[in-house]
Amino acid sequence: MQQNSSQYSETKLSPSREEYLKAIYKLSKRTDLVRSIDIAVYLGVSKPSVHSAVTTLQEEGLVIKPLGGEIRLTEEGRKKGEIITAKFHIIRHFLNSCCNVSELTASADACKMEHIISDESIFALKKYLDLKHGGAP
Repeated sequence: MQQNSSQYSETKLSPSREEYLKAIYKLSKRTDLVRSIDIAVYLGVSKPSVHSAVTTLQEEGLVIKPLGGEIRLTEEGRKKGEIITAKFHIIRHFLNSCCNVSELTASADACKMEHIISDESIFALKKYLDLKHGGAP
């Protein structure tokens, strides 16, 4: 049975798959087509791990990878990648600027927290930053 795009957006990815999607999103900002080796190097993982993750992301309708071809984000994949990346930046900014957490620790913690924070909480955090501190980057 074929899923439609609204069903894709309701699918919750594992933190690991979110990291792969975020990496593909970031790499795709440089070039529209992303190679598996680029993802492996970026994340420090093996090509078989990338293949497994990309296969799952393709099944979820978030990426397109023709046989032997480069990986492209679908519109839904681009949206999810953008959201995950925005969550990371908002949390990192909050921890670093408002809580005086070091940049290194704020980045490491934001990377973990972006996977579990609700949309409601991230929107409230963004609103707080916009009102109190001129917004997040």
